[in-house]
Amino acid sequence: MRGRLQGVEVIARDWIGLMVEVVESPNENEVGIKGEVVDETQNTLKIMTEKGLKVVAKSGRTFRVWYKCKIMRIKGDLINFRPEDRIKRGLMLLKRAKGVWI
Repeated sequence: MRGRLQGVEVIARDWIGLMVEVVESPNENEVGIKGEVVDETQNTLKIMTEKGLKVVAKSGRTFRVWYKCKIMRIKGDLINFRPEDRIKRGLMLLKRAKGVWI
């Protein structure tokens, strides 16, 4: 159960500052983009790579995320919301997973 809770935790937080890598994308040129998230909108992540700033859509992509010394795969469709709305939804899911119903 702990692994599942960490997955909800990463969805329920701000992604700015996280290290991410695009592992699946309909655009083959995006696969392998790796770096730190410097900004996030409803539909995109702005990732600072060694080669500069890259803007990647969330929808239809899968990201490898480094969070709390763990590496997780997160589907972009799970985070394809405005950050503030996603955080609220994620916190509700986290509370439900821990048995605290709101």
